[in-house]
Amino acid sequence: MAYDIGGSKVRAGLIASSGEIFDQLGAPSRAQEGPDGIMSVAQALTQTLLGRNRRNVDHAAAVGVSTGGVVQTKTGVIAAAADFMPGWNGFEIKKAFESAFSRRVLVDNDGNCALYAEIWKQSLAGRDAILLALGTGLGGAIYSNGALRAGTFFLAGHFGQTLVGDLSRPDEWEQLETTLSGDGLAKLARRIQGEQAAKGGIDCEDCDENALTLFADGHAVIAALSAGGAAGDVAQAAMSRWVGLLATTCHNLQWNYDPETIIIGGGMIEAKSLWWSKFCQSLEAVNRRFGLPANMDVRPATLGNDAAMVGAGLMAWQALHLCNGSEDGA
Repeated sequence: MAYDIGGSKVRAGLIASSGEIFDQLGAPSRAQEGPDGIMSVAQALTQTLLGRNRRNVDHAAAVGVSTGGVVQTKTGVIAAAADFMPGWNGFEIKKAFESAFSRRVLVDNDGNCALYAEIWKQSLAGRDAILLALGTGLGGAIYSNGALRAGTFFLAGHFGQTLVGDLSRPDEWEQLETTLSGDGLAKLARRIQGEQAAKGGIDCEDCDENALTLFADGHAVIAALSAGGAAGDVAQAAMSRWVGLLATTCHNLQWNYDPETIIIGGGMIEAKSLWWSKFCQSLEAVNRRFGLPANMDVRPATLGNDAAMVGAGLMAWQALHLCNGSEDGA
C-alpha cells in the first residue's frame, strides 16, 4: 500500500513489488485541517481500496508514504513543512500510519520517492540524476553513485527553497517555488493581469470577477491555455515567463551538479503538451547564450503524477526485502 500526500491532494494505491499499480484513488487533502484532516482522507481512501481489492490486499505487507516537507527518514518525523500544510511541521507521520494501518511503514520526501520510481522505470540506476517536481510547490531529489542523497539535515533536493531575487534588495528575496510551481504559475498570471489592468487605467481592487479572471491556481492557468480568449492570452504570457524560469533553473542545476539526466515531474508534467516544446526552446536559448551543450539530457517523468506514489511503494518493498528477504504481493 502506498500513499502520496500533497498540499492539495492525497492519493492511495496498491503497488506490486514490480511497480505495477493494481488500483488507486485520490481525494482533496483537507490539508488546512492539519494532520487530522489528512489522516482522515488517507483512512477513507484505504477503506475503499480494501473494500474492492480484498484479494490483493490480503498479501499487503508494508506501507510506503510519500509526503511534502523535510522528512527525517530514520524517525519518520516531518522536520519542516510548507505553509500550505499547517501542523505538518513536527508531525510524527510514521507513527501515525503505523497506528492507523498496523503495518511496517516507510516514509520519505515526495521528491525522493518520485525520483526513486523514475530511476527504476527508466533503468537509470547507473546514472547521476536530478528530479525537479513541479506541483503545488517545487520539490526535487538527487540520485548519485547508486543512491538517493539525503544530506546532513535531510535537505538535499529541496530546490524550491532556493532564494532568488535582486542582489541589491536581499530583504525582498523569495523562495524559488513561489514562482516555479503550479501556484507560482498562477501568481505570474495574476501579476500579468494586474499589469494589463494598470495599463488600461483599471484599478484591480475595483474589478469584479467578470472583468478580471483571478487564476486561483495552476489548474486555472492550464484551463485558460486550452480555452483561449483574453484569459488565454494572459495564460500564454504567464507560461512564457514560467518556462523561461524553468529553463534557467535547469541550466543552473547542470552547472552546480553536472548530472547526466534531469527529470521534470510533478503535477505540472500532466499538461506538458501545452508547454514542453516552449521549455525546450528556452533551454536551448539559455544554454547557447551561456555556454552549455545543447544536448543536455532533460526529459519528462515517464510515470507522470504517479511517480511519488509508485516510488513510496517500491521503497517500502525494498525495505521489507532487506529486513525479511524476498516477498511477492502488493
